[in-house]
Amino acid sequence: MIKFKLFEPHPLLATFVQSIFVVDHVLDPGEGVIVGQYPPTPQHCIFLYIKEKFKAKKVNESEYRIRSKAVVVGPQVTRMELTVSHDYTVAVVGFRPGGLFRLLGIPMEEIFDDGFDGFELMGNDINDLVDRCAEIESLDKINECIENYLLGKLTKVKELLPVDKALQQMLHFQGHMPITQVADHACLSLRQFERKCKERLGLSPKVYSRLIRFSNAYRLFEKSETPNWSEIAYTAGYYDQMHFIKDFKEFAGITPTMMEEELKRKPLRFQTAIRF
Repeated sequence: MIKFKLFEPHPLLATFVQSIFVVDHVLDPGEGVIVGQYPPTPQHCIFLYIKEKFKAKKVNESEYRIRSKAVVVGPQVTRMELTVSHDYTVAVVGFRPGGLFRLLGIPMEEIFDDGFDGFELMGNDINDLVDRCAEIESLDKINECIENYLLGKLTKVKELLPVDKALQQMLHFQGHMPITQVADHACLSLRQFERKCKERLGLSPKVYSRLIRFSNAYRLFEKSETPNWSEIAYTAGYYDQMHFIKDFKEFAGITPTMMEEELKRKPLRFQTAIRF
C-alpha cells in the first residue's frame, strides 16, 4: 500500500520552497528489492529517508551505496538508480530555482551531480529532523515538522533577487524563453546572468533550459502506461525528434525506447508527482 501527499509550502517559505512531498510505502509480501530510475530534473531537493535509508548509484557505477538520513541533491545531469527492500517513508523538499543556494549559501557548482550528506552541509539538526519525523505517523504532521525546521532557518536565507524571479520564469515557460530575455528580466547583462546561473543552479542557462524540457518529457512518460514518444516530445516543447532523442541520451544515458524497457524491469516511478 502506498500513501503520498503533495503539500504547498508555508507562505513564509514560498519564495524558495516549491513543495514538500511525502510518500509512505508499505511493500507487499514477496515484493523483494524494488529498483527505480531517477533521471536529472531541474529541481534541487533535500531527501529525508525517514524509515529506511535508500541505496543509490549512478548508472555508470557498478555498486549501490547506502545514502545518509538526509541527502542534498543540487544540479544533476546523470541518471541515478534507487533501490528499496523494506517499508519506506520519504519526504522530498523541492526548491524553486536558486532556492537551495539561498538556503545553504554555497555555490551550486560545489555540489554538482551527486547526493551529498545533509549532515555535512547543514549540521546535525537535519538528522534530528529525520528522527523526529520517524516518530510521526501522519503525513500532515510530518510536513508540519519539516516546515517548522525550515521556518527556523529563515534568518539565514539569502534575499530574493530579480535573478531568482527570472529563473522561475525560465521554468514557467518550460525552457522556451530566450536567454537574453531572461537576463533582461534579471536586470543583468548576459555575461552576468550566466555567472549567476552557475552560482545558483550549477549549470549554464542553456543546459538548464534543455534540462527543463527533458524533465517535462520524462515526467509525461512516467505518467503514461502506453507512451507515444512523438506526442510526448511535442507536448514537452521539442520541435523535432532529433533534439528530443539527443537530450534524452544526454540526461538519461539511453534512448526513450530503452528507458521504456528499463521502467518495465525496474518499476518504481519516482517523478510522476514532481511539480515545478
